Amino acid sequence: MYEAFYGLKEKPFNLTPDPAYFYFSQTHKGAYSHLKYAVSENKGFVVITGEIGSGKTTLIKYLLKNVGVDVNIGLINNTYLFPDHMLKMLCKEFELKVSRIDMADLQEVFYGFLLNEYAHRRRVVLIIDEAQYLTRKSLEGIRMLSNLESEKNHLLQIILIGQPGLKDVLNQEGIEQFTQRVTVTYHLQGLSIKEATEYIKFRLQTAGAQTMDIFMPEAIEAIYQYSKGIPRVINILCDTALIYGFADGQKSIDEKLITAVVDDRKKSGIFDVYRKTTLEKEASGILPEKPFRTEMETRIGLIEKQLNILEGQLMKIDLNLEGLITKIDQSLESINKKDVFAEEAIRSLKESMKKRQMMKDRIDQLENRLKEMRPSSGWRSFLKKR
Repeated sequence: MYEAFYGLKEKPFNLTPDPAYFYFSQTHKGAYSHLKYAVSENKGFVVITGEIGSGKTTLIKYLLKNVGVDVNIGLINNTYLFPDHMLKMLCKEFELKVSRIDMADLQEVFYGFLLNEYAHRRRVVLIIDEAQYLTRKSLEGIRMLSNLESEKNHLLQIILIGQPGLKDVLNQEGIEQFTQRVTVTYHLQGLSIKEATEYIKFRLQTAGAQTMDIFMPEAIEAIYQYSKGIPRVINILCDTALIYGFADGQKSIDEKLITAVVDDRKKSGIFDVYRKTTLEKEASGILPEKPFRTEMETRIGLIEKQLNILEGQLMKIDLNLEGLITKIDQSLESINKKDVFAEEAIRSLKESMKKRQMMKDRIDQLENRLKEMRPSSGWRSFLKKR
C-alpha cells in the first residue's frame, strides 16, 4: 500500500518473525550468546524468557538458521497438549514411526532414536515455545526425558522459551528436581532509546529505504515511550503510522502522527499500548490478574497463536527442504542422475515445497484477516469526526 510512496521495496514492520529483519540489540546478543554456548556445549536445560513481542521467536529462528548441520532440532509450539501426548508428539516431531501407543513402547522408540543420533555424532535439541503454559505434569514429563542420557553426555537438550510467567511456573514448590537441572537462563529486556532508533532505521534499510528520515527524531522518541522498547509494539506503531502518513500524503512521520495512531488504537480497544509489562506490575505491587479482553482482542489473539504455530511448522519444513537439497546435490555429484535415491529425494522435495506454499498461503490469509480487524485509515477518519 505505502511502499512506493516511501520508496520501500517491501513492508519493513511486518509482525512475522523474519530472521532477515532480526536486529541484534545488546539483550538479543546476550540471549543468543547464551543459547549458542548452551547448544555447542550441550548444557542440558536452558530457559529464555522475555515480554510478549520482545523477539523470542525471531531469536529462535535465527538460531535454527545458523545452527550446525550435526544438530537435529525439534520445535513444539502447542504446550496445551503436551502432558498427555508428550512422547507421541516428540516422536512425530522427529519423524519417528509411532504406530504403537503404549507409553513404554514410545519411550523405547524415542530412546532408540536418541542413541542412534548419538552414535552418528548428531545432537538432538528440543525447543519448547510458549513454555509458560506448561503444567506441573508437563514439567515432570520433560524432566523424565532428561533421564535418557549416556554415562557421560546428555542425549537430549531442552530449551524452554516463554513469557516472564515462566519464572513463576519454575518457582513452584515440588519441582526442585527440574529447576536444579537448569544450567543456562536469560531474560530478554526491552530496547533502549538508542537501540529503538537503530532498530527502526535498520528495518527501513533492510526494506530498501533510500533515506532514514522517514521517522523524525521526536516521532521515534514517542514510539519508544509508548512501546517501552518492545520490538513487536514498535512494529505495530510504525506500520500503522506509515499507513496514516500515506493516507495524509505525509512524507515524514512526526510526533503528532504517532500520538494520533496511539489515540485511535486506544479508542478502538484492540491494542492497548499503555498496558504495563510484567516487570512494571511487579515493581508497582500490582498483582497479576487476568486482563479484560474484548471479543475482537480474543479473536486477534487466537489468529496470532495460529500464526505462531504455522510459523513453527513452516520453519521445520524449511529445515527439511535444506536437508533434502543437500542430499540431492551430493547424490547427483557422486551417482548417476537416475539413481533411485535421488528420484525419491526429488519427489520428497516437491512435496515439501508444495506443503510450504500451502502453509505460506494460510499465513498470508491470517495476516490479511488481522489487517482487516485492526483500525484502517477509514476508522481513523470516522473516529476524528466523533
